Amino acid sequence: MAQKKIDQTTIHPDGRPGDDAFTAFAICNDNADDAESRLRALESGAGDIGADVEALQLGLQQEGSARQQADVAEAQARQQALQVEAQARQQADAALDLRIDSLSERVLGDNVLINGDFDVWQRGTSFTVSNVYAADRWFIQQGGVTGQTMAKNALQLGDANFPGSENNLYVTVTGNSSATGAFQVFEQRVEDCRTFAGKVSTLSFRVFNAGAAGRKIAVEFAQTFGSGGSAAVLGIAPQVFTLTAGLNIITKTVTLPPVTGKTANARHAAVAIIWTTAGSDFNSRTAGLGLQVGALYFGQMKWEAGAVATPFKRREPGAELLLCYRYGEPVGFIANAQGADFATFSYKVPKRDVPTLTVLGNSIYPATLNARGSTTWFSMDGRVASSVSSYCFADSEI
Repeated sequence: MAQKKIDQTTIHPDGRPGDDAFTAFAICNDNADDAESRLRALESGAGDIGADVEALQLGLQQEGSARQQADVAEAQARQQALQVEAQARQQADAALDLRIDSLSERVLGDNVLINGDFDVWQRGTSFTVSNVYAADRWFIQQGGVTGQTMAKNALQLGDANFPGSENNLYVTVTGNSSATGAFQVFEQRVEDCRTFAGKVSTLSFRVFNAGAAGRKIAVEFAQTFGSGGSAAVLGIAPQVFTLTAGLNIITKTVTLPPVTGKTANARHAAVAIIWTTAGSDFNSRTAGLGLQVGALYFGQMKWEAGAVATPFKRREPGAELLLCYRYGEPVGFIANAQGADFATFSYKVPKRDVPTLTVLGNSIYPATLNARGSTTWFSMDGRVASSVSSYCFADSEI
């Protein structure tokens, strides 16, 4: 039965409010009896109450199971979402790495040679003398020969022998005046004698033989340790290559000696050397190349780590020029006859070492150039007799 309520507010005829005490106690007893019977029914499981309790328990179990399943599904969904996100991030990072590698190759690349495609010629474009830098970073030596020239050669668009290149190096010699002392050679001195020391590396390049088949060249490597350092190591792994007429692709793999125990001073380097003719005095350095004549065209020079030659890739022109500037840079300026007793000028990039300054434009006498012991700037000390525009070359080659 439903629980009874004690009336506390109804006003009776005699003026009393609510039920009297007897009636109120009776209601309490009835409610107590009813509660006791309900509890007994619950304890015994009899009647509809037990079924209700079981239904409630089942409902709670089902709800708990559903919640557990929902939690598992949510956790799985989150895990899958995290995996998808991680995979997407990994793919994005890989794509970014490829992009960075691509840009890095275009700017610096895996080629330790600078100006390997002979695009930069800050000192001139044709040379018949010896012991000078011709194309930037390329040092030439020639003696005991006739008709010798090393020069810049501009290529036609779409040249099939040097694809993608704008220029190459033209090298020719028409005669050898000394059977023992003749030589014609060009080389690049790669800064730091530790370059590839004790490691496998590969030199590769293209050379077009304008003459008949049978013309020969030789490749040599060297390590130099600077003035006052250990003695230079010459004649490392020399090899002769016999050329066909037309295009030849040359590949030479070498392991340079370790430099442990050597003493290196300024201007130390690892050197890649190409010989185009050589008298018998140089047999040990050229593997007996011998006297050669004829015109050759060199390009796409690459020296890289490992035993496999990979395709040549041109750097961005601006990046190539900046790399060359470390070793040599022309600087233009106005030399004033009035004003301050000196003027200062900055280089575009810091130099390898304090450079030698040579005036190549109009004379600035009696003013002089002062390197100031700096790799980043120099000064012009004094004033010229009459204001002129001029330029100098800051040389910091090895």
